[in-house]
Amino acid sequence: MVRKRLGFLLAAVLLASPGSCRKKETPQVETKSETKSTNPDGSRTTTTTETKQIGSTVISTTETTDSGDKRREKFGSETVVGTVTEYGPGKRIVILTGDGSKHDYDLSEKKTTSSIDRRVTVGTKVQLDLARDDSGRRTIHVVPAQEP
Repeated sequence: MVRKRLGFLLAAVLLASPGSCRKKETPQVETKSETKSTNPDGSRTTTTTETKQIGSTVISTTETTDSGDKRREKFGSETVVGTVTEYGPGKRIVILTGDGSKHDYDLSEKKTTSSIDRRVTVGTKVQLDLARDDSGRRTIHVVPAQEP
């Protein structure tokens, strides 16, 4: 009799809590914003920012377009926070973000200047900041990420 009650109680507990067996999903936050302005010389500037945060990993892209003097300038920046999976000093760095994406950066490209903190190694959680200008020059700066 006691076994029947325990068996029934165990079955009731297992059926009542189906969510406890599910894999926990990491919360995701995505934001997009666009700002348009007119400069004193009559040219227009548009700044677009897209940010995606998955757990403690952040991927942020900002692009500024300035249309003045019949010339269109385009500047961009990107910030990625994640874990270094591959790193060859002066050659290449690969960062794995919270959504499972790998971000691969060629540090030896012609118009690329890079600054990597000497504490950065494979397995380090880092913040990578990338800036681009309209002539194709890139600047990459990598430092260990600050824990919240």
